[in-house]
Amino acid sequence: MSSLAALRAVLDPAAIVTDPQVLAPHLNDWRGKHQGAALALLRPRTVEEVSAILRWATATRTSVVPQGGNTGLSGGATPDASGAAVVLSLARLNRIRAIDSAGDTLTAEAGCILADVQQAAAANDRLFPLSLGSEGSCQIGGVVATNAGGINVIRYGTVRDLVLGLEYVRADGAVIHGLRPLRKDNAGYALRELVIGSEGTLAIVTAATFRLFPRPRVSATALCGLASPVEALQLLALLRQAAGERISSFELMCDGEMSLTLDLVPGTALPLERRHSWYVFIELADSDASGRVGELLTETLGTALEQGLLQDAAIPQSEAQAKAIWHLRFAVAEANRRAGLSVSHDTSVAVADVPAFIAAVEAMAAERFPEARTLFVGHVGDGNIHVILLFPRETPAERHADLGHAVNAQVFAITSDFGGSPTAEHGIGRSLAGADVACPAGGARAHARGQAGFRSARHPQSRRGARATVKQPCDRGKSPE
Repeated sequence: MSSLAALRAVLDPAAIVTDPQVLAPHLNDWRGKHQGAALALLRPRTVEEVSAILRWATATRTSVVPQGGNTGLSGGATPDASGAAVVLSLARLNRIRAIDSAGDTLTAEAGCILADVQQAAAANDRLFPLSLGSEGSCQIGGVVATNAGGINVIRYGTVRDLVLGLEYVRADGAVIHGLRPLRKDNAGYALRELVIGSEGTLAIVTAATFRLFPRPRVSATALCGLASPVEALQLLALLRQAAGERISSFELMCDGEMSLTLDLVPGTALPLERRHSWYVFIELADSDASGRVGELLTETLGTALEQGLLQDAAIPQSEAQAKAIWHLRFAVAEANRRAGLSVSHDTSVAVADVPAFIAAVEAMAAERFPEARTLFVGHVGDGNIHVILLFPRETPAERHADLGHAVNAQVFAITSDFGGSPTAEHGIGRSLAGADVACPAGGARAHARGQAGFRSARHPQSRRGARATVKQPCDRGKSPE
């Protein structure tokens, strides 16, 4: 009896997929940088079936690669080329189990689409604030497994700050029932904190209980043109003084990235009279319907113009215009994918260090990779800057790997100099596993190497262990940069 035959005895027929055409979309990452093969796609519909699969995987020494919406940017949800692993999709565990409006909590299964969870919260007059570029396709299990960030971290924090409880399954099939919606609990270790962001190396997340917030009644958006990241931070400080916690988003983009987005993504348009070296996307929101966030934003930007911090600003007068502005920001990952060969990074540094960090990367790239376009976009309000080096399309394929390693070494070294992290929200996945990301005090270097070492015992590239890697993912369009 084959190993899959043993599974067929405990799973329904629809849960085991071996058809190559159905399997194909699950064997590549969204960027097209990682490809693999798999023994089967497993699609459990209950937690008990997830438990049975992991018991079977442990008994047969079969690697398991959990996969959510497959929108991750680190290749963690893609199996290797051996064909010996199974891909585990939790898409059929897609129920919202409970919404407690009095306690402001929501419990959702791992296969729920992020946008559906947002809508469920809104239907109960609440806000689930996690917002990513891929929220229309990424799944709850993935955002927990990768500790996703997004555009609202400046106000609400990462997924770790939103999770109250977890239900997860260990490699031996044991189900840990930890969905209690408690705000305060000191009765032991908070083991869920280890599972959040562990990318599937410790357990398979099957459900999570999240915090909800009052739904904003009023909001205001702006797109600003300015001279440099220095002015961006000065504008942020001015806005904090005026708006405080009402700042929901504060995003930075260089003109090179804006140009790429306008050129390659249909339906995008710049609402400013001319181009600028840098742009900031702002959103203020207030749960008080009488909150004057529109006036507040207009007044603050007027002050910034008088002080020379801004060169221009566009404040939309309708929801459609606001969505068009945010489409520019969320379309970045799609533009980068269409542009050709790029080496991307998910770095974070102290907010105050962002301008100097960007300047250091620009100087390094001009000296060592003059043929590349250096692009920046990210969540400047929390110090997370995505660095992208875009190389000419005619770059020979045989140079791609070497270029990637060379660029990574330089960017990681600069990140180390600033005491930052080589991955702020995307995770290690396959892209960084085993990479030499030397950062201060053994922090990021020890983390990346340690996690890569754990994977080597679990990933099908070496011994076929109980689990491989995860990225049940992240990012309103496709990916989360």
